[in-house]
Amino acid sequence: MMSMILELIGGRKTVYGLVVGFLVGLLIGWLVIGWGVWPVEWEDAAPGDLEQTYENEIVKALADSYSLGNTERVKTVLDEGWEEGKDLKTVINKLKAEAKDDVEIQRLDALAQAVGISVATPAPGETPAPKPTTEKKPSLLDRLLPLCGVFVIVVAAVALAGLIVRILRRRRPEEDEVDSLARMQEAISPEIAEAMPSGTVLGHFITSYALGNDHYDESFSIEAEGDFMGECGVGIGETIGVGPPDKVTALEVWLFDKNAIRTETKVVMSTHAFNDDDLRSKLAPRGEPVLAEPDAIITLETTDLRIAAQITELVYSMDATLAESFFDRITFELVVYLREDGGEAQTEFFG
Repeated sequence: MMSMILELIGGRKTVYGLVVGFLVGLLIGWLVIGWGVWPVEWEDAAPGDLEQTYENEIVKALADSYSLGNTERVKTVLDEGWEEGKDLKTVINKLKAEAKDDVEIQRLDALAQAVGISVATPAPGETPAPKPTTEKKPSLLDRLLPLCGVFVIVVAAVALAGLIVRILRRRRPEEDEVDSLARMQEAISPEIAEAMPSGTVLGHFITSYALGNDHYDESFSIEAEGDFMGECGVGIGETIGVGPPDKVTALEVWLFDKNAIRTETKVVMSTHAFNDDDLRSKLAPRGEPVLAEPDAIITLETTDLRIAAQITELVYSMDATLAESFFDRITFELVVYLREDGGEAQTEFFG
């Protein structure tokens, strides 16, 4: 049932993309839209919902309005209520203690009397000294805390997305592995499939060298059910002539087996290099020499692994002084098998 659903929606990669996209979209929507474009704005808040500073300002304004005769407006605001612990009496007493002159005290007393509140009265002739008001400036820590919070949220979201992806991958059924191997088997050229004995395909790779790629040395990891088995690859073996670019006359095809702790190598040589006794003698210690020919299949074997490397494209440089002396372009198709018969390491060549 699950496989049918996954097939309908486009496979597991689509599911991973949807999950990660949802989390990223949620994060962007919250940070960018919720805070930047359309932030939440509070309107028509009751006095009891405000901070103490704003409550004080409202009470001062009420006292001024009452002194000017705006009794209805004062009554409307007072009827909106106050939070417990922040009642009107407490606010008026605090404002009287901080009042700067007798006029402000009188207005506050009149407001308290109008609503039936008994408030503290200063001694005769005593005017409370005004208390200096200092506005607290945000410290560097206060400014950094929101940024740190956003950073923590982003990291947590990324970690959660990664955890979800890992969980989904661990739950991937074995059928997916079988399908992957089947698709890999179908992509193998008929010549390799015919030349190689049956076995489990562990890897299928394409690699090309082109004139001018002086640092060509490509390798591929070989794994079986998630376990590292070894590596294979192709690299420059020998060059001829002088001046850039390097003129490659031989390449090395190699296979490394982790369990055997050894590397099998064959040297694929141009026609000129293969027929040059000095070059062949020079390259012999690196591996068995093989003449580069179109569609030729080179095989190498270790205790556990077997590789078939087919030359699917072979073009010699037309600028060479000697015919077929160095490559303009050469492409290899590498297919790695798991040996199921066991045996000693060996190499073969199918021309």
